[in-house]
Amino acid sequence: MRKVIAARERTWTHSNWLRSTRLIARTAVALLVLATSAAPALAADPGVHGRISFSSNQTGFSQIYTMNSDGSDVRQVTAAAGANSRISDWSPDGRRIAFDSDRTRAVEIFTMRSDGSEVQQITHLGGFSGDPSWSPNGRHLVFEHASFGQCCTNIWRINPDGAGLHELTTFSMETRAAEPEYSPDGRWIAFQQFPNGVGPGQLSAIFVIRANGRDLRQVTPLEMDAGHPEWSPDGSRIIFNNDFTQNVGDIFTIRPNGTGVKRLTHVTPLGEADFRPDYAPDGKKIVFDQLIPGHPLQVLVMNANGSRAHVINNSNAFAPDWGRQSLDESG
Repeated sequence: MRKVIAARERTWTHSNWLRSTRLIARTAVALLVLATSAAPALAADPGVHGRISFSSNQTGFSQIYTMNSDGSDVRQVTAAAGANSRISDWSPDGRRIAFDSDRTRAVEIFTMRSDGSEVQQITHLGGFSGDPSWSPNGRHLVFEHASFGQCCTNIWRINPDGAGLHELTTFSMETRAAEPEYSPDGRWIAFQQFPNGVGPGQLSAIFVIRANGRDLRQVTPLEMDAGHPEWSPDGSRIIFNNDFTQNVGDIFTIRPNGTGVKRLTHVTPLGEADFRPDYAPDGKKIVFDQLIPGHPLQVLVMNANGSRAHVINNSNAFAPDWGRQSLDESG
C-alpha cells in the first residue's frame, strides 16, 4: 500500500487502521501548533454553523478535537490513554458525537457528549467497526464492520443505546463496503465499495441503498475511482472525492441518480489531494482535508461552488465533520 494512500484513507482492518495512524504522522515534516488562518471568520448562525470535529495525532495517538467553523477555539474531546479515536460524526441535534476508537483493542463505535463527557460504547462486535453516521432523526447509526480474518466489510445499523443491531449489506466477496452516510430524509444510505473486489488495479465507486438495505444502485462511474460520499443538506447532491486509490484527487458533486457531475477543486495537476468533503448544515460551505506532499494534513473551508477555499487548521487534522449548533450552545 502506498504511503500517501494510507495517509489519506482510513483503512479497513484493525492493523491497517493503526498503520494509517503512523503513516499520517510521517506526512508531517513538523507538527504545527493548532492555529487559525487569516481568512475571514464565518458569521455566527445559531442552529446552523456549529462546531467542526476532526482527529489529529499531535499527542502521539489520534484523538478527536472540535473547533469553531473559522478554526478557532480548538478543544480536545477524547483522551483515552494509548488509544486512537479517528472518525467522528455529529448527532442531528449537535449534542453528541459518534466516533470509532481502538481503546478496547478492537475498533468499536462510541458516542459522547460534544464536550467529551458521558462516553458510551455502542458496538461490541470485535474486529473493526468504524466510520459511524447518524440517521436524521437520531434513532440509528450506520457503520462499516469487518470481522478479523473473515470476509467481508459490510454496512450495519444499530440504535444509539446499542440495541437493534442489523446487517444491511451481505456482500460475499471482499468489496469493502464502507463509509455509509444517511440521506437527509433518512430513506437512502450512500457508501463506497470496490464492486469488482479489492486488489491491484481495482477502483472504488459510490453506491446507494434504501435504508432497509435493498435496491442497490451505482451512482458514480467506476473510472472516477470515487470515495468518501456525503449528502448535501437538501439531499439533491452527493459530494465525494475522486482518485480514491491514487496519490491525488479532487472534490466533485453528483446527483443521487448519477447525473450532473460537477468538479469543485483542481489540485490534481499540482500533485495534491482534496478529500473527505462535508457540507455545512446550511449547505453554503464545505469543509475538507487537503494533502500536500511533505506537509501536515490541513483542513480547509470553501463555498459550496468551490470558490474561496482557505485553510482553517494545519495540525495534521483528519476527517472533518461539520455539526449543527445545539440549543445548549446557542443559549
